[in-house]
Amino acid sequence: MQVLEVRNLNKKIDNKEILKNISFSLNKGEIVFLAGLNGSGKSMLLKTIKGLEKESGGEILINGEKAKAKERMKKIALVFQDSSLELVRDSVKEDIAFGLENMRLEKEEIIRKVNETLRTFGLEKIKDENPRVLSGGEKRKVAIASVLAMGPDIILLDEPLSSLDYPSTVLTIKTIIELKEMNKAILLVSHEAEKLIKHTDRTIILKDGEIVADKRSNDALEDLRENNIYIPPLKFEEMTWLS
Repeated sequence: MQVLEVRNLNKKIDNKEILKNISFSLNKGEIVFLAGLNGSGKSMLLKTIKGLEKESGGEILINGEKAKAKERMKKIALVFQDSSLELVRDSVKEDIAFGLENMRLEKEEIIRKVNETLRTFGLEKIKDENPRVLSGGEKRKVAIASVLAMGPDIILLDEPLSSLDYPSTVLTIKTIIELKEMNKAILLVSHEAEKLIKHTDRTIILKDGEIVADKRSNDALEDLRENNIYIPPLKFEEMTWLS
């Protein structure tokens, strides 16, 4: 089921075109990998979809309805590259509660949602820990759990594997797969295609602000190589970091 549609999206800064007629859709239960070299417009696209940057033209629809920036801020979750910036409280459970408190929910509802989120993401054992002392993978998991507690169906992930060691990388990939199993629509940006592409359904390649490929991930390996994005000489099925 289609949940997000981007139609002819454009973004200009000082008369320079950053994004050019971007069109694609995102379905529930789908992981879409957004690839491209530095400067191709990936992070700007995420910020514009979320509503942090104003589009210069085009439309963004949620569940078939045009969605203005204010609505997208509520219905679309964006997890930034540096998860530490999103962890602002002194315990995991307080961090998960933070966004819910900003939604002005009743105290009983906040407690219910926090406990549900802790169970869903297996965070009960560290619920009282200070997020700033957790491993990189645990921090990312808490950051994702915190935005998921607010109920968005669309998740944008900007460089989710950045600066992670091997155990944290595996934990983060498993978390992303769990989001898919929860029927969330996921659009992720990463320079580490070789670690993630096996677990994605579709791949979109940006070049100079334009989409140059949009196809099933197992058919996109040569397109990635042609656009100077590193992919090892392996079969698609072999490119997994999960045992």
